[in-house]
Amino acid sequence: MSTVRFTLVAVGLFALTFIGISWANKGFPVMAMRAVPMKPDARLPTFEESVKQGLRKDWENSKTAQSDGDKERDKVRLELLQASIGYNLSPCDATMKKNLVEALTRYVNAWAAMAGCKSGVCTGNDKQLDIAAAAFQTPADVHVHKSLREALDKGGVGKDDFPKPIRNQVFMFTGMPFPEESACTAGRRAERWR
Repeated sequence: MSTVRFTLVAVGLFALTFIGISWANKGFPVMAMRAVPMKPDARLPTFEESVKQGLRKDWENSKTAQSDGDKERDKVRLELLQASIGYNLSPCDATMKKNLVEALTRYVNAWAAMAGCKSGVCTGNDKQLDIAAAAFQTPADVHVHKSLREALDKGGVGKDDFPKPIRNQVFMFTGMPFPEESACTAGRRAERWR
């Protein structure tokens, strides 16, 4: 047994001596952690550059009404824009209300078809929803949404005016609850009190 112990101790001492001499030859390096400043990746823009690009894009979008170039969506956008302006100018006209409801229904149905939504339930994958969201957030759409909000601020158009499967999507596109009372109703009531 003593020969086995002696052999183990001799091998251990040899290994320690070998490691120690190797360590000394390398200059006694000690592993240490230190913080090194990160270097920017040349492929990515800096924060300042991305802010400038974003501001430029916002400015361009506010000055232009560019769409994504799809003729069908452009037709639906134009119809909704015209109906919104018409209703904004004449909120008491039943024909203008009908035109606005029909145009907004077609617009929402176009989005729902692109997003994979049927009967008010969106079964499309995230990629499909992202593509539909991008297609309906062009500068032209932003302009249409602004006109639509101005028209709906006049009141007179409610959730019940739209088909049941798209009522929630209509609310999403308008970005606001529908007013309970129209400007026409409030004006008539004010005339009665005179």
